[in-house]
Amino acid sequence: MNLLKPEWISVSLRNGTQEAVSVSALGREDIVDITAPRADFRGAIYQLLVGLLQTAFAPKNHREWRQWWGAPPDAKTLEKALAPFVPAFNLFSSVGEPAFMQDLTLEEGEQKDIAALFIEAPGSKTLRDNQDHFVKRGAIGKLSPEAAALALFTLQINASSGGAGHRVSVRGGGPLTTLLLPSENSRNDCLWRRLWLNVLTKDDLAQLPGDHQDNSLGRIFPWMASTRTSEKKGMETYPNHAHPLQVYWSMPRRMRLQPSDQEGRCDLTGQPATSRVDHYLTKNYGINYAGHWQHPLTPYVFESNKEPLSIKAQPGGLGYRHWLGLAVTAQQGKFTRTPALVVRCYFDRQDRIQELDLNPRLWAFGYDMDNMKARCWYETEMPLFNLTQEAREDIAEQAQIMIEAATDVLKTLKSALKSAWFDRPKDAKGDMSFIDANFWSVTETSFYRLLQQLVEKNGDDDAIDALLKSWARTLKDKAQKLFDQYALSSLNEDGDLKRVVKARDGKGGLNHHLNGSRALKKLAA
Repeated sequence: MNLLKPEWISVSLRNGTQEAVSVSALGREDIVDITAPRADFRGAIYQLLVGLLQTAFAPKNHREWRQWWGAPPDAKTLEKALAPFVPAFNLFSSVGEPAFMQDLTLEEGEQKDIAALFIEAPGSKTLRDNQDHFVKRGAIGKLSPEAAALALFTLQINASSGGAGHRVSVRGGGPLTTLLLPSENSRNDCLWRRLWLNVLTKDDLAQLPGDHQDNSLGRIFPWMASTRTSEKKGMETYPNHAHPLQVYWSMPRRMRLQPSDQEGRCDLTGQPATSRVDHYLTKNYGINYAGHWQHPLTPYVFESNKEPLSIKAQPGGLGYRHWLGLAVTAQQGKFTRTPALVVRCYFDRQDRIQELDLNPRLWAFGYDMDNMKARCWYETEMPLFNLTQEAREDIAEQAQIMIEAATDVLKTLKSALKSAWFDRPKDAKGDMSFIDANFWSVTETSFYRLLQQLVEKNGDDDAIDALLKSWARTLKDKAQKLFDQYALSSLNEDGDLKRVVKARDGKGGLNHHLNGSRALKKLAA
């Protein structure tokens, strides 16, 4: 199987039906979206296709980018562009011959069941200790070639620490990915434009670190050459050891799929397959990426003279409190939270984009990882406004004040609820993350609505002051309602009403702190 040839990508069409298409059909404007059996696979397919277009079909400049935006390429055009890269996308081959995302020369290693490719799969120690309580063993025993390819790619681009010598992805373990999407229900919203929005021009690509001169296949696709292993210190792989495009195709794990000619039904999709994959071979000390690598689809935190750190998903999900750093640059002391390069390049060419009547969304997704343990998969969409450089700075400052106020109110709310629930609140233990989740959820719509109004009123100081004051009122109102909702719930240890009233309206209670909050007063300054 070669991933560039057959019709294996499941898509939804504008007429509501689904179909399997090949990579060369991506320019069809009736294709709306990717469909996949898992959320992480859907995100991975998007990244694979963006990487393919970036590698094989990158526009020279903004003019060419606009040309393909307005008139997507036909199948013959894409086939011609992809032809030189076909040898890199064979899924199965003999050892010594290239196979997609697999070590070129791996002949021996530990044989594992194919289910271990999934990031949430229980590790060997968990299985030995019989502790696979939530993600059970045995659910997946065989995969179709297409599902195995996606599982392999998903693991390689998200790889977390996996024991001694099992290397993490070029973006670190469980990186956050952000993709631009056209505005919902617009005439521009089709799969081609969803992908094309995230393709950089060759001029944009020049910003990435790496060896731009050597564009041989082995420097772009690490499986096309002998693996740069990392058994000893000093064997790290830095950007100058590879072409910048390798960030799309990083291969930290040494693996080799072991296909079977037996027919079967894929345990993931339920679809029949003419061949299947039951096991794979793996060995540690693969490529150890180090240095100033930057992935165009990932936001980073920068600190002067230090390696950039990719932003990761965290417990509690993704929401408007993460808008700063994902949509616009945010300065926090000596740290600078910077959106992904595709977002920054979008803003750089926004004057051209505005002519296309585009008001894009930002799709953020990724795993919340605790070392090698996947705690949760998170994804969300948030607005990305068409802003000039000056307006971005203003909106970033206002959003920072709004988010700081919300964070302060949430802290006050949780403290007040503990005082309402427990006679000795300082000694009370337990997980209160459900309060966080509820608070961020009930305030999110108001935040984005006010942010939109701040964008529209940019430069009107009186209007902006009024909007910020309304945010303060919203936060107070939501905090009071959540307090009332939870104060007399079953979490209250003895139902003491006097303690509840004091926690809400007494000295040192919820309203006392809300009225004295510096963060809220800053909104009214």
